[in-house]
Amino acid sequence: MDALIEAAQAEGTLNVMGLYEDWANYGELLETFSETYDIAIENDTSSGASQDLINAVKNRQGQENSLDYLDTGESFAVSADAEGLLAEYYPETADDLPEDMKSETGTWYNHLGGTMAIGCDATAIDTCPESFEDLLDDEYSGKVALPGNPTTGESSFMAVLAASLANGGSLDDITPGIDYFAELSERGILIPAEADAGTVETGETPIVVNWDYLLLQWADDLADGGIELETMIPSDGTVASYYAASINDDAPHPAVARLWQEFVFSDEGQNILLEGYVQPGRLDAMIEAGTVDEDALSALPDEASEEAPQPTQEQRETQQETLAENWAKAVG
Repeated sequence: MDALIEAAQAEGTLNVMGLYEDWANYGELLETFSETYDIAIENDTSSGASQDLINAVKNRQGQENSLDYLDTGESFAVSADAEGLLAEYYPETADDLPEDMKSETGTWYNHLGGTMAIGCDATAIDTCPESFEDLLDDEYSGKVALPGNPTTGESSFMAVLAASLANGGSLDDITPGIDYFAELSERGILIPAEADAGTVETGETPIVVNWDYLLLQWADDLADGGIELETMIPSDGTVASYYAASINDDAPHPAVARLWQEFVFSDEGQNILLEGYVQPGRLDAMIEAGTVDEDALSALPDEASEEAPQPTQEQRETQQETLAENWAKAVG
């Protein structure tokens, strides 16, 4: 570690993309890392979609502004690995992760996860929806949004998969979810805006289907402005998923990238993520070792401890293909 720190400080900069400050407490994670190791952060927040990160790595080959680290949906990490875009690296605590939460090739590791939920601005909506079925009510016309395009982003893809489970589909059949959002769109309930905390604050997207931990963080941020954002796990169906942390094989700052990976999976890094309402990848091992932040753990919603279904890699790949073929013509 001493040699890695020395090499990283000589490089001096970490290039990342889409690590929004209100996303899983990344603001504190980046700040703590920067202050601890005296390393500058270049965080490109023009996009946070997994495919955009992969595209940036491909388009910036050999360039100083290429990404060092990628935070993507697991399926995107698997695809990137297959294309030879990811570096092999074993963080010191990697053995704490279950085998199904890390790649066999040592190129990606699940660092945080959550459950799909519905966020509702209770100050703007008379009766907040508690299920996907509730969202079909015409009272929500022009009020429902996703955080992005589900063909390019993990969170929206999982929102469609959750809707499928709520409408008779399965992890092997996302079509009912596509049909569901097509109906929401046709009836004017779903709007094309890409939702974030800012669009909730302005009233553009008072209802958002997104990860529970993102919605809970938004709620904290919006409370100062008098907005009460409620977060509900849909009663008729939901899914859980983890995101994957990986290193660009062509990273312009390879030592910094590896030091960052060590920090993300350290007790300190995992507890900082836990404060952002996510379930860190090493949570079970940290609970067993007594190194978990108990206050942060107790702040998770009760439903977070309930086991929601998680798609396998094969299910992700097949259903993403189905989504890519049908989303645009169904929803527009």
